[in-house]
Amino acid sequence: MKYAACEKCARSVGMVNVVGNTTMILVKGYMGVVGGSKGLIADAIHSCADLLATIVMIIGMKISGREKDDDYPYGYGKSEYLVAIVIYLFLFVIALYILYDGAMAIIEGRQVVPCMSAAWGAIFSVAINELMFRQSVCAGTQINSPSMVAKAWESRSDVLSSIAVLIGIIGAKMGFHFMDPLAAIAVGVIILRICVEMVKDAILNLMDRMPEEEELLEQVRGALGKVKDIVGVKDVHAREMGPSLEFEVSLNVPEHITVSQGERIKREAKKAIGRVIEKKSFVRVMLFPVEVVT
Repeated sequence: MKYAACEKCARSVGMVNVVGNTTMILVKGYMGVVGGSKGLIADAIHSCADLLATIVMIIGMKISGREKDDDYPYGYGKSEYLVAIVIYLFLFVIALYILYDGAMAIIEGRQVVPCMSAAWGAIFSVAINELMFRQSVCAGTQINSPSMVAKAWESRSDVLSSIAVLIGIIGAKMGFHFMDPLAAIAVGVIILRICVEMVKDAILNLMDRMPEEEELLEQVRGALGKVKDIVGVKDVHAREMGPSLEFEVSLNVPEHITVSQGERIKREAKKAIGRVIEKKSFVRVMLFPVEVVT
């Protein structure tokens, strides 16, 4: 984490999103109904899903922050990936409904002519969602929280969908009545795409996928190579555990070292990794004695 203030900011993300999404549900729902915009009503439903997703995210972060115990000696970090999957499966169902409703409106030839108050609702949604996205993605990246980053990209999807809704409303006002329900369909497509991408990412992390940052592993190898009495770095494996990283390091050391020297090497190896990794990390070190040719 770069700044201490990031932790305080991260703690406020949940409440900011709850207040923001509740406000948007009321504003977009009211203006969508009064203004006669199917696209804005669909966007309000999206905000309902976001509100539920925020509540689930808060619960997931509380679970993942629990200390290790006898039942879960590796901690609860992976619960965040399960939470992210729950969030996106729920949104997937919502997106299918939005797609169906918008398609039926076009097929049945419904005359959808929203008033300009609906456009102001869409503009309001773009501004609020962009602010929530910027806070959530920054805080989520700093504390390495998958569910918070997932929630942030939901807010960005809301920005895109609200822009689509705004275009649909303007198009419908110009006489192209199909554009408002078409905007609702665009909202559904955006949600579906993000759902598929994020569920895939969460599943891969549950399967202990190696972090994609090649530089990170190279930095670890470089730091370990500078530790006294380490002959060579045999293997470096890493996996994400929610907000933290877990490393399993295999090192070659001289075969004649004592147990106390071996313990010193382990401590220094962990410190070396801690100096190059900003994220919270857990390191397991294994030593393999080798003959040193002088």
